[in-house]
Amino acid sequence: MRRPANTTLALLVGVSLIVIVVTLYLTMPRQEPVSGPGVNFTQVNLSEYRVRFLGWVVDYDPFSVTDFSNHSGAFTWVSPTGLYVDEEYKLGGAPADVTSTARNESVMILPLIANKNFDRSIVHGILSDTGVRDSVVDQIDRFVEAGGYDGVNIDFEDVPEGDRDLLTRFMQLLTERLRPEGELVTIDVPAKTSDTTIGWAGPYDYQALGQTCDLVILMVYDYHWSGGTPGAVSPLDWFEDVLRYSSSVIPASRLVVGIPFYGYDWPSGGTASGVSFQQALGTAEQVGKPVRFSNASGEYTFSYSKGGVDHEVWFQGAKSTELRLQVMQRYGLDQVAAWCIGQEDPRTWEVIVRP
Repeated sequence: MRRPANTTLALLVGVSLIVIVVTLYLTMPRQEPVSGPGVNFTQVNLSEYRVRFLGWVVDYDPFSVTDFSNHSGAFTWVSPTGLYVDEEYKLGGAPADVTSTARNESVMILPLIANKNFDRSIVHGILSDTGVRDSVVDQIDRFVEAGGYDGVNIDFEDVPEGDRDLLTRFMQLLTERLRPEGELVTIDVPAKTSDTTIGWAGPYDYQALGQTCDLVILMVYDYHWSGGTPGAVSPLDWFEDVLRYSSSVIPASRLVVGIPFYGYDWPSGGTASGVSFQQALGTAEQVGKPVRFSNASGEYTFSYSKGGVDHEVWFQGAKSTELRLQVMQRYGLDQVAAWCIGQEDPRTWEVIVRP
């Protein structure tokens, strides 16, 4: 029997609404419970990726050095922190002690050198005064040669926007000095998705630095940072946007993608504290809150209250690293760095494998 037209129309509308609802449910980003009190992260399925890996080993955490020693076989390069250029434009501090382990495992050592406390006036003085600039280049050259290091990792941050070309020139001079001696010159650059010349990332000319330096290391993290609102540290959509732009202007052989091993715990209305994987899990267990995984961002998260203050936590696990390596693979990239060693999910070393 033929149904009345209005009945048929109602059925079609109903079916259409069901299809739309189901489609939205299946495609919307969801947070899947994967851990929490009594649940183990060893249940997460992981795949390994053969990549050239650089890890920053920090001088202020003895466990960072120990962790490097335990997993040095996964490293291609190691960058010990602790060195800086001070207010008098002298090289000061001392790098974390990684030399013996690195040599035994044939890991190249690239000590990190920063402008002390990321002081803007210091980096401006280095770049804008040719006498200071040449002196700093000389000091770095002598330091690398005296230590028998394989190169250097420059981490000049809070560079004035007007010093963009001066930063490129500094790196050119440093490369001209070190490369003939077989030493690598590398630079850490903030992440960006276009050739902006303003803001924190503005002074870093990706294309020019990619033509000059042996390695350009993207710091693809702090999308949400300690002084901002809570959220993923390196959400996957933004991460891919950064790779899409950077891979279009920097040769793949010189591009290293920096990822976070850390997270943040934001108190409501306050400044976040950095947390490692183990610290985040310890807090979740202490307060009895389940940890959830955000498919959209590729990070773990949970919320809790303590002392009348609400907190929101976002942090990384081995799955976070795996998902970022998947994105890198789509862009033909196989060189990755991480800040910092000692803060990671122990199962990360099932994902990162040296070729």
